[in-house]
Parts: sequence; structure tokens; C-alpha cells
Amino acid sequence: MWPAIVSALFLAATASASPTCKVTPYDAAWPSHADWAALNASINHQLLSTVPVASSCWAGNPFGSSVSCSAVKEDWANAAWQSRFPESIDYPVYANNSCLPPNASGYLAERGCTIGGMPQYIVNATSEEQIATAVKWASERNIRIVIKGTGHDLNGRSSGAFALSIWTYHLRKLERNSAWRHPTTNASEDVYIVGSGQQWGNVLNLALEQGRVVTTGQDPSVGLGGYIQGGGHGPISRTYGLAASHVLQMRVVTTTGQILVANDAENQDLFWALRGGGPGLYGVVTEYVIRHHPVPYNVIMGNVLIAPKDGSNASAERSWDAAVRHLSALPDLMDAGLAGACMVATGEMATSFGSLREFTTGVVIKQVFWSFNSTPAAMEALVNPVLANITQAAGGNNSLTVSFSASNSGNYTSFYSAISGSEVAGGESLVSSRLLGRAELNDTPFYKQKEYLKIAMGSQNSTAGTYATVGLQGGPGVRNTPAEAWGALLPAWRSAYLHFISNGATVDSVAAGSPKLALESAARFNEAKERMWREWSPNSGAYMNEANPYDSNFKHDFYGANYDRLVQVKAKYDPSESLFVLSGVGSDKWDYDLDSGRLCRN
Repeated sequence: MWPAIVSALFLAATASASPTCKVTPYDAAWPSHADWAALNASINHQLLSTVPVASSCWAGNPFGSSVSCSAVKEDWANAAWQSRFPESIDYPVYANNSCLPPNASGYLAERGCTIGGMPQYIVNATSEEQIATAVKWASERNIRIVIKGTGHDLNGRSSGAFALSIWTYHLRKLERNSAWRHPTTNASEDVYIVGSGQQWGNVLNLALEQGRVVTTGQDPSVGLGGYIQGGGHGPISRTYGLAASHVLQMRVVTTTGQILVANDAENQDLFWALRGGGPGLYGVVTEYVIRHHPVPYNVIMGNVLIAPKDGSNASAERSWDAAVRHLSALPDLMDAGLAGACMVATGEMATSFGSLREFTTGVVIKQVFWSFNSTPAAMEALVNPVLANITQAAGGNNSLTVSFSASNSGNYTSFYSAISGSEVAGGESLVSSRLLGRAELNDTPFYKQKEYLKIAMGSQNSTAGTYATVGLQGGPGVRNTPAEAWGALLPAWRSAYLHFISNGATVDSVAAGSPKLALESAARFNEAKERMWREWSPNSGAYMNEANPYDSNFKHDFYGANYDRLVQVKAKYDPSESLFVLSGVGSDKWDYDLDSGRLCRN
């Protein structure tokens, strides 16, 4: 896709760039076509002009997309499909909904199809040397740099207007080395060496073929980079800890053009920061060395349903009481060996979740438990007393429906297939989340927990309601992670059991008038939830990969006591501040205007 396709925005470049802003095509300092052509030649012609894949859905296919509009519309919500395209991200609202197909959330015919909030150019990286040349070139010219592996993230970190994007998708190395030497102990380690363009589904499939398991999320389309650098929880994090703690070494390209090895012996500060200190901030990671574990030989799954018996106020209140008691019981169940995910729903969503005959102002709880190398009877022995306590506290089963079943789910392959999926892309959303531990779940007075839970479940559309996802992803595996493997992980993970993700904020860019206004409106709604989290769990924080990127307290909530040291690491390895992400380390010094695309110092 060279020579470059020149957009109308590109032709508007007349003014002089402000030294306080990253350069854009509006500015005289923006590189000429010849300059970009020279960069392209220097990296083996791997520089791409951005071509929105949905261009084919617009009159005249203005950017020449090679993918038919029917294929775009059919696959738009599939994260694995989106990851194949260099410019695409799962949540295009963070790219200003710049070129959408007609069936996409946020589509507005009057907006047309532009490059807009997408990167201006993309390096289709196949080597570290190409990346080093490109990022050094861009940083010296005051051009913003973004990094994309798969584009799967809730906060739009892998896209940005007028940026040069480093697309690592084709760094696909995947091999096992059973005699890798640890850099400080010289001990032999059995590891996987994985390129940063790989997706966890591929890594897990290879591991399972060899009787091993790796720490992944539930979506096989997720890439390694943002997942690991943000912490990385998943189905086995309760058992083995977070993905960041399983990394033994990384290869990193910095914005100064250096190609570095980061481990316990070299560039230790960078290695520390990249394990949980935030993605897209310190350099382009090209390769990971990761630990793995024996695959569980037997997986048990259980399903719990707790729902109001009818539409009465009494039944609704009993369901809120039940939700508090259920969540409070989860730390003990996790310490006893259970993991899983809980869905809490309100309004019409609760009616659908619980197959209720009447609308309720209460909540419906659907809990999936799993345990490894166990039996259904063992799970029942743990869960049944909890449900009996909930039923007894409700005065019997007149107000609540409470059910539970446990069964053998077979091997880990079938279990993972049952819980995973990639149909999560193409939407507009803004969540609020928190890590909760025993202090919040066991020591907080019951009435306060109930009050907090009602705020957490608040929805801008109370009739439609909303849902929250509560992951059982902390606990023993994370708490017992050795100090030397902790890296820059948020300290609140040490005491966390639950990862509570609250929806309910409405992001409707069509109704709001623009993606920027829609996100700002949703952020204002979420601020009440953020205040509630700070009151309920002042010493905790949030898992940055699934959190509110407009959190005004992000330094504490995402990085905790590590923040000041992370600022120093970023200054050392990205001195030009070419790498910017929302709520990233140092981002408070910058303002990114989603409407204009300008990234300027405050």
C-alpha cells in the first residue's frame, strides 16, 4: 500500500507545529511525502498507509479496502478477525469512529469515512531492526508512536490520530525451550519463547498438545503485549498467579532505537516496569520468555443461579441481600480451591438472565465455578453450605430461587472451549472496575456493602438495567507469587480476590454528537462509581486493562506506590515521550483531544 494515500486532512497542512504538541499533518514540520518514502525504503518497504477496512462500505471505496463490505459487516464484532488488520481496534470509538460499516454501533452516515483517529502510517514489523529504525525516526520528528499487537483492549491504547503505529502481528515466533538458562542463576528453565504478535489461543493450543498450560485470558484472540504488561488475569490466575509474573525475559525496542534484552540481569528497571507497569509506555516488546505449568487432568464446573422469586419489593430486597452474602463467601471458596466468574444483572437484563416472568428491581446472580483435579462432590461440599445460608437468611425459598449443579467438564481443552469466545469487538463502552479483598467483602458492615453494590450496579437506563462481571481471579495464586516475580504489578493485587467490572454507562456517540462527547458523558456517570470505590476500598485499585481510562485517580488506582518509580523508568527509555496512552504513566502532562486528534502538553 505504497505510495501513500493522501487524505484531505493531510493536504490541510499549513500551520507551524507548536513545540508543546506532537506534530500532525496540519503542521509544516510534518514529514514530506519524500521523507516518508525514504523511511519506507529504509525498513524494507514495510511502511503502510492506513487503509480502513470498512472503506469498502462507503461510496467509491475512498481508501481502496480489499475486503468486501459484506465480509466487514459479518465479522465486525469478531475480535480475532479485527486483529488481522493493521489499523483496526476492537473498540473503534477510541479511534473516533472514523470509518465504520453501516451495522456498527456508532455509525453515522454524515461522518463519512476518514483516517481520523486512526494512525497515519503503520510499520508492518517483521524485524526488530525495522522497528528500531522507525521509532527513532518518528521520535526525532516529534511524531506520536502507538503499538498494536492485536488491537484487543478496552481503552484504545493501540490507536491514535496522526501517529506512527508499530504493528507487531507478524512477530509470530512460538517455540519451547526445555533448557533455557536463567540469566542470574544459570539454572535450566523449561519455557516458551513467544513473539509479541502471537495470540494466546495459539500459545495455549501448543502448550496443551504438550501437556502444559499457560496463563491466558478467556478470549483466545488476546495478544501477549497489553495483557502481560497490564498484569494478565485469567482462568488459572487464582491457581498460578498473573501472567506478568510468569515472564523471565523480554526483548524490547526503545524509542531511541536501542534493541535491548530485559531480565533480572540486564536492564532490570525496564524488566520490572514491563511486568505490570502498563502497556504501550516504555518501548516495543518483540519477544517474551514465559513459564508454563502442567495441564490440569480434570476440570469440575458448577453453575449457581440466585434470582427473585417474583416481582415484589420484598423478593427484590432479598436478592440484594443474597448478592452481598454470595460475594462475601467467595474468598473462603477461593482459598478452598474454587475459581470462576460471576454475573450480576439488573432490570430487563436480570429478567433475561434469570428467565423471570416478572420485572424486578432486584438482582439476578449467575455464578460459574471451576476447580482443577477435583470432583463434583468436593465442589458441592463447598458451595452447598453457602447457598443454604443464603436461603435461610431469606426466610426460606419463598422469596428466592436458588439452584446449583456441578459436573465433570473433562480436560482443560474442553473447559477452555466452553468458557472462551471472541465476539467482543466493534462496540462502544466504558466500564468502572475495582479489585476487592477480604477487607471489603468480610469486614465492611453488611448494610454498607449492600449500599455500595447498588451504586456499582447503577445504570443510565434503569429499565434496561445492566450487568457486572465479577472474576474470581485473585486469591492464593496471586498472593503467593514470589517477590522477585512481582515486577511493577499493582500492589493491591496481593490482597485481592475479586475483579468487579461494572457496566451501566451509556456510550452512544450518535446521540451524543461525537465519540468524544459520548465518552465524556459516560465518564461523568461513572464518577459516582469511582467515588464509591474510593470509599469502599481506599487502599485497593483497579486492573488497568479492564478499567475506566478516564479515572481521575488513575495514578493510585492503576499503579499504586509504583507510580513515581515508573515515571523515572519511562523518562529513561522514552525520553521524547513519544508513547502516550490514556491513563498511562506520565499521561497527566498531556491532553489528547479525540475530536481534533491533537496531543498537546497541558
